[in-house]
Amino acid sequence: MRKAVHVDERNYDREARELVKGLGQNEKYDLYRIVVDKLRQYQTDVREKELLAVKLVLDRDKSLDRYRLQGIDRGLRSSMANDLNLGDLKANQKSNKRKQ
Repeated sequence: MRKAVHVDERNYDREARELVKGLGQNEKYDLYRIVVDKLRQYQTDVREKELLAVKLVLDRDKSLDRYRLQGIDRGLRSSMANDLNLGDLKANQKSNKRKQ
């Protein structure tokens, strides 16, 4: 029995441009962060094409900072680095020792 071949005629680039068109600056960065996180997980072929199209549209956007996008894409390498707060750093902690 033959399987039917599905021809995908969607224009993912146009759909992604329409999605991003009405967003503000911070919303675009948030969307980029979500897309990068989702691309790291398993996706179906169609879903992956949609996510890649949105990522490419945001990468081409001249109003966004390229280095900030690269930082979001690369991310912090460990969960410990992701959960780090400014107060956790040794340099920012005050010593409670008494002077002798």
